Amino acid sequence: MSTYGRRMQRTVTATVLAAALAVTTAACGDDSGDGPGGTSGGEKADIGLSTALGGVPLDQAGETLTYWNVPEARRLVEQDRKLYEPLAGFGISEVVEAGYKGEAAREAVGFDETTVDTSVLVGSDATRLTGRFDVAAVTGAMKERGWTETKVDGAPLLSAEGARVTVSADVRSSSGKDEGPLLPLSAPKDSVATDPAHRAAVDCLGDDAYLATFYGKDRPRQLPGLTLFAIGARAAEDGTSKERLCAVTQSADAASAVADALRPKTAAGERFAGARVDVGEGAAPVVRMEWANTAEVGLRPGDQNRTGQLPQLLWGRR
Repeated sequence: MSTYGRRMQRTVTATVLAAALAVTTAACGDDSGDGPGGTSGGEKADIGLSTALGGVPLDQAGETLTYWNVPEARRLVEQDRKLYEPLAGFGISEVVEAGYKGEAAREAVGFDETTVDTSVLVGSDATRLTGRFDVAAVTGAMKERGWTETKVDGAPLLSAEGARVTVSADVRSSSGKDEGPLLPLSAPKDSVATDPAHRAAVDCLGDDAYLATFYGKDRPRQLPGLTLFAIGARAAEDGTSKERLCAVTQSADAASAVADALRPKTAAGERFAGARVDVGEGAAPVVRMEWANTAEVGLRPGDQNRTGQLPQLLWGRR
């Protein structure tokens, strides 16, 4: 099989992409922050968090989902590489793989990070990218590396030893294994964005988050009464960033237990010293914890996907 076969789809190599594959949990924030949330220059694409989740079928709600606003991530990395180093893969495994091989991604796979607006990684094997794709360039580049092309519903489907890729002018979907999902090119009627728990997490995180991980709905090992948790980051124009954990619970008692698990990590001397933990109201309260990102390892955006420090608490592993 060519070097851009299964290995390309499943590689766990660079920066934030490796981090996103390292754990399986979630986070959130609100919609009142100061992040710009959009492209940097040119026509602004519809690349909000809600729209991206709208491309993921509802039956994937139990999976870990990680979202990148690619133009914003590129802007931040360029502005402060030390702080935003974990973003440098932009959620695009093909670009990472080409970089490690010293190849130009456009030649290797027919596109690069400048053509991508959003990336959503589902579990560890499926990715849905939105942007502007030259279908002929994508299919031609992959066929040169041994992929076989067929057609499904009029769109090209490329296959190589279980890995699959399909592409249109504005969506590219890939899966690294036979049994893994291949996310649709068109947004499904019933998507993760319509799920009440994910909707509550998005409302908490803010639609303009540039990075967000949802750690899977109704995971059996989560704290009792915890439906879903997510962690997302938002940036101000000056490049400063705040990260927020949002936990959607099933009752006031469950929300109180989640808050009690998080608060010890905000005490003096702890990594999240000074962070605030708030408990919402209603029948399904949302617990929110927010902290400022810094260049210190563990406090950079996306670092919780590596360390698992806060996710482990909500999994009941201390």
